Amino acid sequence: MTQKPRIPFLALAMPACLLLGAYSSVQAQQSLWSDPATWPGGELPAAGTAVVIDSDMDVILDVSPPTLRSLTIDGKLSFASDKDIELSTDWIMLHGELRAGSEAAPHTGNVTITLVDNVPGENVNAMGDRGIMIMGGTLSLHGDRTHTWTKLAAIAEAGSNSIEVLDASGWQAGDEIVLASTDFDSKQAEKRTITAISGNKLTLDRDLEYMHFGEITFGVDQRGEVGLLTRNIKVQASADADQSYFGGHIMAMPGSEMFVSGVELTRMGQHLQLARYPIHWHLVGDAQGQYIQNSAIHNTYSRCVTVHGTDNARIENNVTFNNVGHCFFLEDGIETGNQFISNLGIMTKCHPTLPCDPTNLAPGRPASSGQESDQILIPSDNTASTFWITNPDNIYRDNVAAGSEQIGFWFALSIHPTGEF
Repeated sequence: MTQKPRIPFLALAMPACLLLGAYSSVQAQQSLWSDPATWPGGELPAAGTAVVIDSDMDVILDVSPPTLRSLTIDGKLSFASDKDIELSTDWIMLHGELRAGSEAAPHTGNVTITLVDNVPGENVNAMGDRGIMIMGGTLSLHGDRTHTWTKLAAIAEAGSNSIEVLDASGWQAGDEIVLASTDFDSKQAEKRTITAISGNKLTLDRDLEYMHFGEITFGVDQRGEVGLLTRNIKVQASADADQSYFGGHIMAMPGSEMFVSGVELTRMGQHLQLARYPIHWHLVGDAQGQYIQNSAIHNTYSRCVTVHGTDNARIENNVTFNNVGHCFFLEDGIETGNQFISNLGIMTKCHPTLPCDPTNLAPGRPASSGQESDQILIPSDNTASTFWITNPDNIYRDNVAAGSEQIGFWFALSIHPTGEF
């Protein structure tokens, strides 16, 4: 038997190794935003610049730039961990990666991303504007807060400026918190700032207007919930959104990935605009491993978390407060395998300022005008729910709806898909 020569095999294998080495050698080198050499022409981006991070760039944002016209990321942009950074722009188009920290090593500095509306009425790649719009890219934001909500350890009396909770670990003076209503009126929820902490006793910046119950009675746990709203990473619209209800939005399209933890979203969502929500998986398909967790979504204008045409995402340990429309929203009824775990929703509303006009009236009663209202996104939003559940093939565990104007958990199990966009 003749042994086959091995030299040709080695000759074939060596170029492959060399190719791998060549590939590694052309990976993008990190550069600093503050270094003029990073930019074409050797000048830092000025106010109003449409900045592009090319695919061969890996940039660390180590300064707070002036307000940009727009930011397109084809390569990688990450936030310096040792500095407090503010980034303001009309919109971010993300084909590459935007990163602050990781799940294993959360970001410890303060990051604020503000979405302005200096050029209104744009429609960028059919994704609108004033958003972080992810088209095949990766959004990876990891703040350093994980303990997001607890319960009262005793009754908090009206007129008191201190409360005792079950667990205040990791909370700090200066943090904003919200006490859920324990009354029939959901609007007795109250937001306060912590001024001092001693163990699990919190001193507040203002007296409470309402009593918040904090006891177990006859074996029933009726202790009011307390949620943490402050995070060291914040994504927000600029303050003008409070008048227009046209906030920011985060939208992940097919082929995109979102890993969001310990992030505060405020003044987000665009009232009466389909597909423009604080955070939104849009027709992503299998989102195994993706998540929003340990985050706070408050003072928003259209929903909280929307899962549309997307399976296997994880929505865990989040706090929502003062939100409009169905909050945790499964859109089409085709979504499966998603996990909603230990989320706290406080004060879900039908409209930013108007009362609800419920659509689910009893049989035989006149139809509600809320069905035709032009003040809500879809008819059922006039009977807003904290958890809108359209498919039982998802996991819901240890969630709390603590004060909705209408419904806490709505099982809207349709016989066919119901979403529009």
